[in-house]
Amino acid sequence: MSTTSSGASSLKIEDLAYQCGGDLCLSFWALAYEKGWIEFPPNAAVLEIGCAEADWQTPMLAARPDLNIVGIDWRECKRPGVVARGDVLTWQSPSLFDAVVSISAIEHIGLGGYENAPEDAEGDIKTMQRVHEWLRPGGWCYLDVPFQEHGPLLVQDGYRRYNAQAIEDRLCQGLFAIEQQAKCLAEHPDSPYMALLLRRK
Repeated sequence: MSTTSSGASSLKIEDLAYQCGGDLCLSFWALAYEKGWIEFPPNAAVLEIGCAEADWQTPMLAARPDLNIVGIDWRECKRPGVVARGDVLTWQSPSLFDAVVSISAIEHIGLGGYENAPEDAEGDIKTMQRVHEWLRPGGWCYLDVPFQEHGPLLVQDGYRRYNAQAIEDRLCQGLFAIEQQAKCLAEHPDSPYMALLLRRK
């Protein structure tokens, strides 16, 4: 796995503070964390959207045990943080958050996969609007999505593949500014991905 951005990384995953356990998209997070993208305030309140697929929380709490993490997923799962099972499009957040993290999840929301999750063609758009509401002023959101340089937004096999314009229109929506981004390459059929750190406006 490699990244391309303002400076290519030669870091080895096994040497990073965040231990991704070999998961592809968690490895993108690990590199972002190591490269200094991520700044959690002490005792930060963090929401993870889509917490059932890969265990982001366990290694994150190993690195930062002060974090207060809430996860939301349509599927049942056990994680060290608080887990809410339900639809992110209708879930009522108990509080505001300093940060929101979504590892390879936004591109699936509203497309009906994963144990017959609800369908909504604008699920990604509506989710990001909710993220904006849930974040404290100045808070940030990290996510990664399948990416393509050319051609329109693609919806295939239960996920969306975004181009740069779709990232602006569907994910940023004028609500977020792109603070960091890196095209992530891997030997995987969904590659490349775009890893994004979005700052709430």
